[in-house]
Amino acid sequence: MTDAITTGQASDQVLVFVYGRMKQGGANHAVLAQSKFIGGAVTAPLYTLVDLGGLPGLKKDGQRAIHGELYAVDPQTLANIDELEDHPDTFRRDTLTLEDGREVVGYVLPASQAAGFPHMNEVVWGEVLAS
Repeated sequence: MTDAITTGQASDQVLVFVYGRMKQGGANHAVLAQSKFIGGAVTAPLYTLVDLGGLPGLKKDGQRAIHGELYAVDPQTLANIDELEDHPDTFRRDTLTLEDGREVVGYVLPASQAAGFPHMNEVVWGEVLAS
């Protein structure tokens, strides 16, 4: 696709990849209530999920393709997600690469924050996995 939303040009909306509690049915999905659901998405095999005890953290130093959802969000929603994810102190807003080569916004756990948490074998996180 080459429309403004997917390329991030000439639009005030950006594509955001979510992989945890902001996904449909998740405890924090309400933050995306006014956003357009683009569809399911899979990252390039460059990442790892860690289990933070009830929620996942995505690290940029792996070899797994992570499954999640893609949303077109406006600047206010992006600011709300930043607050929810405690950007930049806990999670950092960063560029993620999808399996189709598109670059989108995602929230990454820095290695220093992920230290000591176990890597997850799953590439699809669901709140049921955290129980």
